Amino acid sequence: MVGERLRQARVARQLSLADVAGEAHVSAATLSRVERDKQAIGVDLFLTLARVLNATPAELLVDDANSDDGEAALVARISAMKSRERTQLWRRLTEDLRTSRVQKSADVHSISLQVEELLAQVDFLRQEIDAVRIRVGRKP
Repeated sequence: MVGERLRQARVARQLSLADVAGEAHVSAATLSRVERDKQAIGVDLFLTLARVLNATPAELLVDDANSDDGEAALVARISAMKSRERTQLWRRLTEDLRTSRVQKSADVHSISLQVEELLAQVDFLRQEIDAVRIRVGRKP
């Protein structure tokens, strides 16, 4: 698995999770989840980790002794592509990732607007409660 290969490369180079995560601009927790195959890894992060670990992507993808047939088939298919096809694949993957990030950013913005609205409603209700208390003779 890719996560295991990343961990093996990191350990072989005597680097800590924090060292590699810092260089790759991700949290150590994220890198740990990736290494344990608990979190999917995008192409850009994979290539960044390969650079940080001073390893080629092929070294991190191919493990003849423990390779899963599905992974080996995927590596073989990508390797068999013409250079132009691989370039198009990486560009499509990058665009998909960018689109996903834009969508997540829009989702975060939408949630922040909803939170702001809720806070404004709470503030309004607090003022109304204070006004009622004053009318019935209690101080806020």
